[in-house]
Amino acid sequence: MKRWLSILITVFCCMLFVLPVQADIIWEPDDYFYNQHASSCTYVNRMFTTNGPDGIVIVYKNPESPQKVTQLKNGIKTYISYTYSDADGIIWGIYEDSDKIGWLPMDYMELVYDSISFHEDYADEIVTESGELKNQYKNKEIYLWKYPGSEEFNIIKVEDFMPSYNSVYLDEENRCWGNINYYFGFRDVWICIDQPTDDFNTLYPSGSPQKNTMQKDNDIKSESTSTAKRIVPKQNTAMVILTVILVLAVMLTTAGLLLKFKRNE
Repeated sequence: MKRWLSILITVFCCMLFVLPVQADIIWEPDDYFYNQHASSCTYVNRMFTTNGPDGIVIVYKNPESPQKVTQLKNGIKTYISYTYSDADGIIWGIYEDSDKIGWLPMDYMELVYDSISFHEDYADEIVTESGELKNQYKNKEIYLWKYPGSEEFNIIKVEDFMPSYNSVYLDEENRCWGNINYYFGFRDVWICIDQPTDDFNTLYPSGSPQKNTMQKDNDIKSESTSTAKRIVPKQNTAMVILTVILVLAVMLTTAGLLLKFKRNE
């Protein structure tokens, strides 16, 4: 009996290692302001491009401190994990670099077109339909795309588990695309169900059908943002007053103790 129990436990453990993981860990920023306001922050997890006045976006210590941490030139792609809305309704995104962390105004950030954007633009054409890639593609390398028409992709070799999709979209060439919620570390990606092994040039020899439209939208936004008045964090007056009071209290306490020691000498 013990032998069979040991065998079952071993098999179960092996299955845990083989089955694809379906959950990602959401890492939180190591930032004091974020830690104090985490419940008021919104998880974004998207890429943006800097587009601030005078060709730069300034990163501040936090949405309530005008202390500058660094500045970024326009045109830099930046990952934003969380945003925070201040008392004036200004949205701030947390910026994380290898050695710097701070907050920047989201008014100066252009969203990089992604799968979420595609879902929003083509909601009427995306149909809920579940399925799985055909077994004929087992042990072959397939392309996982950011969205249909995107030039960004990842190549992965299909082995034991075939990718499954939960919604489909037909492009202008009547090719069927499936949206994959999760597959071995890749989340919210698309696969061309009809031609999963074909590269971008094969699928779109004339270029992406969405590219011109997205570029036009970005140009319009760039013109309007470049002339905007720069947004700077407003100092938290209450915190400043509290800090001053605490400093004065410490100074008075210290002075009182010194005076007491002198009298006792």
